[in-house]
Amino acid sequence: MSTNNKENEKNEYSLGETIDLLSDIEWTFLIDLYKCRFMKREAIMEYYFEESPENFYKNFDALPENEKDEYRLRNEARIIKRMNRMRTRLKQRGLIEYSSLVPESGQQGRSIKGGWVYLTNKGLRVVERRLEIPDAVKLSKLEIDMQRAKKDHFWELANIYLTVKYKIIKEADSDSKQFHDWDWHPSEAITSDSEDYLVRPDAILRYSEQLFFVELDRSTEPIYRSPIYSEQVSIRSKLEKYQQVFRYSSNDIIRNGYIAFIVPTAIHKTRLENIRKAAAVVFPNQTKVLVGKNMQDIMIAYSGLLK
Repeated sequence: MSTNNKENEKNEYSLGETIDLLSDIEWTFLIDLYKCRFMKREAIMEYYFEESPENFYKNFDALPENEKDEYRLRNEARIIKRMNRMRTRLKQRGLIEYSSLVPESGQQGRSIKGGWVYLTNKGLRVVERRLEIPDAVKLSKLEIDMQRAKKDHFWELANIYLTVKYKIIKEADSDSKQFHDWDWHPSEAITSDSEDYLVRPDAILRYSEQLFFVELDRSTEPIYRSPIYSEQVSIRSKLEKYQQVFRYSSNDIIRNGYIAFIVPTAIHKTRLENIRKAAAVVFPNQTKVLVGKNMQDIMIAYSGLLK
């Protein structure tokens, strides 16, 4: 039987059969891919197959340094094989696809290492069944494909999610469970009670009962130019939309949320300070906006408010 026939046969698994065949690590990866929208291939090894030779080979620490180097290479080769087997299984079952296409250039690259991984339409449906996502907010493959055109922005946002999950949450409380103790919701809107006022953060981080409305600002433009929309919109105008939602919402969890502006490209503090100044005008005498270069800065600022 040809390779294509074998792949087609494996793609004929029903959703239920596909779900039953998935391992824990495969579920973790697919759910993260759903939250990230897409992922660089090299990130798969970093987050899901990070096994040091010290933990795999007995007496590794007692070996001479030249032998350690040999075992490090063996370990890397072993991990790459495991990763490739998982990717092959998921691709054969029709759950993921690869691409090294650079959307804005329209050119196909040749580097396997530098490519991207996406969920297929079947992959989306499998994860949404597992997470019990309501029909009204299910993702479409078209929506994912459109986001690929802004891959740098969405990958930066995905890195914030991965940092929260595998560093901040893990270091703060290793027993915290995703979907129970915390969660991440990309591109979801919050509204006033009447739905007359609406704002759509880049993502919403829920940590226990506290919400953080994440705004990723990758812009190097002046403060009056929005990092998110093509039209010129001031940061102050953006904050005023939040103010309206907070004011006309009876949901205390929304009203008590913090707007988290993350400016990863801020070499100097000027842009950070400009955002803080705009926040002071819109929210006088209260702290509603946290600003930092990364999510760690945001959580440190939030911890300072609790003291």
